[in-house]
Amino acid sequence: MRLLTLLPFVLFAPSALAQMLGQQSEETGPAVQPHVALTLDYYAADNALWGVTIAPTHYDPNYPRWGYYAGFAWGPSESLSLPEPEQGKVKQYAGRFGLSYALVPSLHLYGGASYYLRETHHTTGIMPLCTDCGPVWTEDKDYRWGAELGLRWNLGQHMVIGAGYNWATESALISIGLR
Repeated sequence: MRLLTLLPFVLFAPSALAQMLGQQSEETGPAVQPHVALTLDYYAADNALWGVTIAPTHYDPNYPRWGYYAGFAWGPSESLSLPEPEQGKVKQYAGRFGLSYALVPSLHLYGGASYYLRETHHTTGIMPLCTDCGPVWTEDKDYRWGAELGLRWNLGQHMVIGAGYNWATESALISIGLR
């Protein structure tokens, strides 16, 4: 339902922006200059994730509107509340990669694949009978694959902001960075 409210914006905003900003027409070619953006990302998931993404546009003159991106994010390590003498902790990671397309020179639509990894480390509370032994740790990894879709806007020469939705973390994704 949330995505249906964004659909008219995604479909009609690029053409309106192009007319408002007085951009070049398709016949004369796009005015997209090659650049690389480095962004700081915030995933508004249950437990916040922070990450970085690098997003270059394509340097090939035959495909000047296309670009790609790759990013990685991590969350805080949390302790599990387990009965004594058990111990446990949880770590979270997310990654993303995909393609971007310049709708107008300053507005890019991006989409691609993403994953969310939740690592759980815990003990059973049973200690081996030896002098220098410690508890036995077990590890469970839960991978969740998904997709993401969003918009990245170049503000001026050196500033980039972005917003999107990530289905692997089931949360919004907000980016700010330099290009």
